[in-house]
Amino acid sequence: MKLYYFDVYGRGEPVRLLLTHAKAEWEDVRVTGPTWQEFKADKDKCKYGQIPVLERDGKYYSQSLAILRYVSGLHGYYPEDLELRFQADELTDLIAEDFAMTIVKKVFFVKDEEEKKQEWSKLLEEHFPKHFGFLEEQLKGNSSNEFLIGDSYTMPDFVLLSTYISHINHPNRKDDLQPILENYPLLKAYFEARTPDFKDYLDNLPECSG
Repeated sequence: MKLYYFDVYGRGEPVRLLLTHAKAEWEDVRVTGPTWQEFKADKDKCKYGQIPVLERDGKYYSQSLAILRYVSGLHGYYPEDLELRFQADELTDLIAEDFAMTIVKKVFFVKDEEEKKQEWSKLLEEHFPKHFGFLEEQLKGNSSNEFLIGDSYTMPDFVLLSTYISHINHPNRKDDLQPILENYPLLKAYFEARTPDFKDYLDNLPECSG
C-alpha cells in the first residue's frame, strides 16, 4: 500500500497516522516538484488531478475523506453500528472541514502579513475556543474521556490528532494556543494521553510548515 501526498501535513496526515497506528504495511510517498507533475499527468493514477491518492493492490483511490473512510474500514476504525458511524462521520467532517481547513485558509492562503495577523487574532479569539468547546463536550459525553467515540480509536481521533500535530502543537503556533487549551482540561488530557501512542512516528516526522 502506498499513500501519495505532498511533503506537508494537510489532508494526508490523518491517513498517515491511521496506517501507522494500525501497523499496516505501507509506503509514505512524499510527492514534490517534477514528480508531482508526472504523477498528476497520469490519469489512471490521479484521475482528478489531486492528491492524496492511495494505491492498494494495483488500484488507485482518490479524495482524502473517502480514503480515510476506506482505510478506517480496512483496519477496524469505522464503527459498524450506524449511529456510531454517523458520529464518526459527523466528527470527521467537523474537524477536517470546518475546524482544520478554516485554519489552513487563514494561515496559508492569506498573503498580506498584516491581514494574516488580524485573521490569526480572530482565530484565537473565536475559532479555536468554539471548536475546543465542541470537542470538550464530546469527550465529556462519551463513555470514555480518552477517545472521541467509545473506548478505542475511531476515524475522527486520527483527524483530531493530525490537527493537534499540524496546528495546535506546531512549533510556530503552540505558544499562542496552549494557554487557550488550558481552559479545556479533558481535551488537553486527551492530547497528552494519545500522542505517546505515536512517539516513534513523531520522533521521525519531517518538519512541515503545515
